[in-house]
Amino acid sequence: MKAAAHQPGPLEPGPEQPAPQAWRRFAIVFLGVFFGGLGSIHVALVAIDPYDTGRFPTFLKPGISHDSKRMGNASRGRDPQFDVPILGNLRNEQLDPERLSVATGMSFVQLTTPGSGPREHMTTMRYFMRHHPQLAAIVLNVDERWCVHDPRLPEGYPFPFWLYRGDIEYLGNLLRTRAIMYAHKRIELAFGLAPRSDPRGYYDYEIGPPRVFAPPDPPATAVMPGAGLAPNTYFPAIEECERVLADLRLDTPVVIVVPPVHIGFLLRLPPQVAADLPACKDALARRVGGRPRSALLDFMVDGPISRNPANFIDPDHYRRNVARIVEARIAEVLNARAPANEAGPQ
Repeated sequence: MKAAAHQPGPLEPGPEQPAPQAWRRFAIVFLGVFFGGLGSIHVALVAIDPYDTGRFPTFLKPGISHDSKRMGNASRGRDPQFDVPILGNLRNEQLDPERLSVATGMSFVQLTTPGSGPREHMTTMRYFMRHHPQLAAIVLNVDERWCVHDPRLPEGYPFPFWLYRGDIEYLGNLLRTRAIMYAHKRIELAFGLAPRSDPRGYYDYEIGPPRVFAPPDPPATAVMPGAGLAPNTYFPAIEECERVLADLRLDTPVVIVVPPVHIGFLLRLPPQVAADLPACKDALARRVGGRPRSALLDFMVDGPISRNPANFIDPDHYRRNVARIVEARIAEVLNARAPANEAGPQ
């Protein structure tokens, strides 16, 4: 009698089931291909330098071809043709670096970042200082966000701090889909298939359909919020800024601009913020008081500029005509035609 064929048990590999060795080989090959591919992409990104940081040798010429200020300032902030950064947020983006360069003989670059605060500003400042040991001056935009009391200095919007700090942190964050997109743009730029973004970083936010700002008329005599409140004079952002400025040569001019806002914006400030603002401005002025051709230019006050809605596109962003006034005051200070630490025209 013919013996019955042996049937594999549930734990034994059948003819159609791969042996454990085959699974191990498959896993090793898969992981090798996967991580080898990632490694190759990482190496390619380092060589292409998608953000034009100049950290490692690359075969592509300098420059970028995109409009992101957060990412693009890494390229502009290392460009050797510039020696004065304009730092801050969108409130000072109307300052024209080309006009300021002509007016002062220095070479300005716009490194403002929309929605940014003191922590982002100082990160960008350190980056520029690292690449420009002989920088000619600094123009820094500050506002009420510099008067916060939280030592963590929380950011308002996500910011790529890793892009402006050390090489190890940069390499650890480089492998991203966004980096692949910017690498593609860098290659297009290299082959003449895309235009280079403005190296000075200037963007006129009044371009496009006209925007009408029509706020209600303010009271003839405005009483600022916070009247009678004792100010809180602990300003961690200013203390951190002092530590950054300590790395500058003592003869490097620093111009701090407190930008104008509409009177309606001032009247809606939280009471404690409004009460702290004068002490905060005084603390900033003291930080630049010993430097030549330096000043705190305070436009964030109740006055003719703040009371004219035609000067603004919205409560806290001024128009070109006001930018020309601010630029003129900056040039006067840097050209040593104005006393230091003097408020700007109101």
